Amino acid sequence: MKLINELQNKPTIFLILMIVIVSICIIIVVVIMLFRLENEKRVTRAALELRKITNSIRAGLVHFTLEDNCKIIYASKGFYDLLGYEKNVAKVESKLSLLDFIDPRDVHFLQNIKKQLDNETIRCEVRMLTKDGNNLFMLMNGNSSYGKDGRNTISVVFVDITEQKQMQDLILLEGERYRIATELSKDVLFEYHIKTDEMIYTEKFRDLFGTNPVIPQFRNTCMMRRDLIHPDDWGIYLELCQELWEGKSIIEVEFRIKDKLGEFIWCQLMGKTIYDDDKLPIRVIGKVVNVDIQKRELEALEYKATRDPLTGVYNKEVTIKKIDKFINGNKNGMHILMFIDFDDFKSINDNFGHLIGDKVLIFVISRIKEVFSEGEIIGRIGGDEFVVFAGNITNLDEVMEKAATLRNALDTTYISDMKSIPISGSIGIAIYPEAGLHYEQLMDRADQALYRVKEQGKNNYGLYSPTT
Repeated sequence: MKLINELQNKPTIFLILMIVIVSICIIIVVVIMLFRLENEKRVTRAALELRKITNSIRAGLVHFTLEDNCKIIYASKGFYDLLGYEKNVAKVESKLSLLDFIDPRDVHFLQNIKKQLDNETIRCEVRMLTKDGNNLFMLMNGNSSYGKDGRNTISVVFVDITEQKQMQDLILLEGERYRIATELSKDVLFEYHIKTDEMIYTEKFRDLFGTNPVIPQFRNTCMMRRDLIHPDDWGIYLELCQELWEGKSIIEVEFRIKDKLGEFIWCQLMGKTIYDDDKLPIRVIGKVVNVDIQKRELEALEYKATRDPLTGVYNKEVTIKKIDKFINGNKNGMHILMFIDFDDFKSINDNFGHLIGDKVLIFVISRIKEVFSEGEIIGRIGGDEFVVFAGNITNLDEVMEKAATLRNALDTTYISDMKSIPISGSIGIAIYPEAGLHYEQLMDRADQALYRVKEQGKNNYGLYSPTT
């Protein structure tokens, strides 16, 4: 009070003080107004953004009374837009209940809602009819409130899930197609998971091979399956297991595996690798095809095309190709070509007939096959003319040993139907590279050596030498 009296005695100071106070108040009011204005702008922007988001979502809000035949209390514009209606038109057409928009096949949704009244949320799927008669799949998501009048007001948001539903149905359809195709196919389908090293075959794997179609630790346990794989194909199978584990882009291999009867059958495995978003391999999808019949038919055709039909040894054309191919791949080795001519074979045909003559050839060639391995080439190049080619000979002693073995195989007797037919043969030998660098040269020099053996009494062997 005293301060006020003093200020009144000093009007100038009092006036200045009042101006300051008023200015501060004005500033505060302005700041508050600016703050409110900015806040209103933010709210407006947020509302606009929310409206944009809401408009971009195919959804609508509906309040309806459950006990009053689902009478609509409120429905948003978005709800009517979803179904292709103008709000006023819907009312004119007396579509005042939610049931007016529900597909008759889904009226049971009311029972679902009633069961969920005590839950925090209500959720169900329903089909709705658009104005043009099409179906939309809707997801209802909301809650209920119990009013004083004893009625339940349901507030739900309808979201259009038609595309998702169609996609889901398509996935189910594709899955069913895959299942049916699997059942009808004679092939064994598989899926190999690289990270877990797990191989999963379809049930046809059990039918064909008699073992569990699910193999954990497939690569790590491959050694346990060694008895099931043909010995000649074991290396191929090991490489296959490695390629699967590494996620090779495309895999295609053929190998023999035991079936449930214990017989080795030819199978073809084909697979393609699937990658994740980081381009890392995650699994291999493919099939195992039983190609045993086709493989054996092909082998039979190949055998016919390459073999002499009477004796089963290579025919002339294949013999020449195989010898030259071996020489080209082993140019630094020592190889021998032994040219065989049966002694006086014409007299056997003349005295006993060609049928017996053929049987004699089959008999003697079978003896030659017994003493020479698969790695050596035996071929028929004429009527009673044959060659035996042996590669990578160590020294001359081995040459003489093989020549003696061949002569002993030829020196025999054929007995049939009380007939005893003595057999012998003469052998001319040419050694690579001294006597020639390919089949034609070696054959020419072996023929010269054979001619000398014939001159000297037959039933023997001789080496080609340019000095004799």
